Amino acid sequence: MPQTPAWYPGKPDASIEDDADTLELLALDASKAVTSKTTVTCPSCGFRKDEMMAENECVYFYTCTHCNKVLKPIFGDCCVFCSYGTVMCPSEQKRALSEASDSIRRFVGDPGAGGKSGK
Repeated sequence: MPQTPAWYPGKPDASIEDDADTLELLALDASKAVTSKTTVTCPSCGFRKDEMMAENECVYFYTCTHCNKVLKPIFGDCCVFCSYGTVMCPSEQKRALSEASDSIRRFVGDPGAGGKSGK
């Protein structure tokens, strides 16, 4: 399966733990956490361009304005913003935040969570 190289400039240099902490903080009110601005980086020429993402649609093809290469999503990603943008698309942001919110609410609502005893 093709993967984004570790050196790829389109992805921020953040650890998985940072992403998880952010999800925990934003998950309780996902509607305020979704952003529609991203920076797309062309994997061919490295050109970066700020773009606004639509709230409810995925973009499957994107033409680099510098080298005219047509970008397609990397296998496993839903759109070019998830593959080449600094921020995943709004629909994926909402999905991830919803899942995190559900997990947090289950954890908080469960009196036996975390291995603590009720005695």
